[in-house]
Amino acid sequence: MESIYTEIENHLRRGRHMVLARIIRQVGSAPRGTGTKCLILEDGTLKGTIGGGLLEYQVMEKAREVIGQGRSETLHFKLTGTELAQSEMLCGGLADVYLEPLSPDNPATCTLFGRLNTLLAEGRSGVLITQVADGHPQDAADGRLLVEDDGRRTGAIAGLSEDRLKRLLKKPSVALFKSADEGPAVFVEPVRPEDVLYLFGAGHVSTQVAPLAAMADFKVVVIDDRADFANRERFPSADEVIVAPFAEVFSHLAVNRSTYVVILTRGHTHDRDVLAQALEKPGAYIGMIGSRRKRDIIYRSLMDQGVSAEQLKAVHSPIGLDIGAETPEEIAISIVAELIAVRARLRGAAGGAR
Repeated sequence: MESIYTEIENHLRRGRHMVLARIIRQVGSAPRGTGTKCLILEDGTLKGTIGGGLLEYQVMEKAREVIGQGRSETLHFKLTGTELAQSEMLCGGLADVYLEPLSPDNPATCTLFGRLNTLLAEGRSGVLITQVADGHPQDAADGRLLVEDDGRRTGAIAGLSEDRLKRLLKKPSVALFKSADEGPAVFVEPVRPEDVLYLFGAGHVSTQVAPLAAMADFKVVVIDDRADFANRERFPSADEVIVAPFAEVFSHLAVNRSTYVVILTRGHTHDRDVLAQALEKPGAYIGMIGSRRKRDIIYRSLMDQGVSAEQLKAVHSPIGLDIGAETPEEIAISIVAELIAVRARLRGAAGGAR
């Protein structure tokens, strides 16, 4: 599945104009929260959704004008009364949607979104700051700033002082910031890569792990060398199911600092093959199921092949939080709980971009 930022870069490379529509303010009950975004191409194609119904229809209609004029615009919605009755939505509230035209002819736009996708592909995070100003031209060299987790910057926003920028980055959250005394209104949104779970082994425990991990907002990829086990019927919640030999599959996988590897194969040999490959990659987490005796046998085998004891310390084995789990369902809960705990710790350690 492509992220909306990947979609943007791909369309810019193809020379296509588009509008990025974001909910920048939401009060009360609304179909989607602040930061939800969609893309409207010049042929009217919609990528993503900001809630459907009347709100989305009006955004799509206005996007045609924004593309034609090449200038940004904010739409204000009061999702109550007549507007709510005419829509398909069952909730009401207030929402502001910022329509930002993106032009493939603007080098600054192409450079920023290209850099943003490189950042995410590397498994790193950052903060995207967008100036919110009606009438901002699509060919302007400023109006967006990307600050990466190592401090690198791409783009610029006129009138945004260093002091204000430092405050915005201290504890970044998805929000609109307006202050008459501090320069332009800006929309701040942390950006981070998808947390991808590679689930090796398509046995019974994996059928329980996959839906739980998906509910916890992991992109789930199930891998097994048996088509009878690795299929959509058994894993309807998985984003992808791959049938391939365990010893060869890593060469086809994208592994970065937001990748989680869970090893639940049917035998010692497969576990060892997967673990040996995983230890060579820069993932966020490696966990392997099994008893301590099984773990020690595999570890000794890998150390005989040159793997260091220090490398093996990073492996979570036996896998999962110690909650006394016994059934496949309980084991799955312990595994996903550990994934969530590791993810929370990593995000907390990363903090905001500096």
